[in-house]
Amino acid sequence: MKKFTIKNYSIVLGILLLFLIWYISSHVINNSLVIPKISEVFSSLINLLKSKITYVAILNTISRLLLTVLISFILAMLLAIISSNVSFIKNLLRPLMTLLRVVPVASIIIILLMAFGNVKSPYIITSFVIFPIMYEQFLSSFNLIDKGIIDEVRLQTSVNYMVVRYIYIPLVSPRILSSIISVLGLGLKVMVMAEFIAQPYNTIGYLMLQEKNFLEIGNVFAWTIMLIIFIVIFEGIIHIIEKKLSIS
Repeated sequence: MKKFTIKNYSIVLGILLLFLIWYISSHVINNSLVIPKISEVFSSLINLLKSKITYVAILNTISRLLLTVLISFILAMLLAIISSNVSFIKNLLRPLMTLLRVVPVASIIIILLMAFGNVKSPYIITSFVIFPIMYEQFLSSFNLIDKGIIDEVRLQTSVNYMVVRYIYIPLVSPRILSSIISVLGLGLKVMVMAEFIAQPYNTIGYLMLQEKNFLEIGNVFAWTIMLIIFIVIFEGIIHIIEKKLSIS
């Protein structure tokens, strides 16, 4: 209980320190177009929360993100299971995964934007960033599984999905959840950045670009605060699921 209390005090003090740095910086620079004051940003945040278009943009962006993560998760899981059992497939995919990891995000955005247009490109851009991360984490988790356990289950059943359901998923579920935590935060940042450049209508990135064009920097900071809150909520939900799985 003592450690838990100390941890929470540290987090609160860290948050207060960030606000103190923000407060001092905004008064030293004294230019709302560079760093708006805290009161201005929270006023902008309240105004955004009163606007209907804010919730439309949030729904559009979050739904895009969740769909992209879901599809990437399924593909990464399937390919990781196959690669862990077939070395030829693993070696075949290695150059592609390496390429996706090292290619700059800006280059991916430009290429895909030209190829797929402003509506579809944010999906593909985000998947190209998070897919190799999920694949590598799943593959490394599957490689740690004792092959003797898998062979023993296969002696009792010839149904492959039973092996996946009762061996692969339970044994690697903690790493799967940690992978989802990491890609949700990263995916949201990449999705908003892709929307900012591609400008699909009524999305968070699109509205942030409009705020920037009209020099409403307070609104840009307000959107940033909302994005941070979304990431914290995502992480909190996954941590709750992790605790329930560990208890069960």
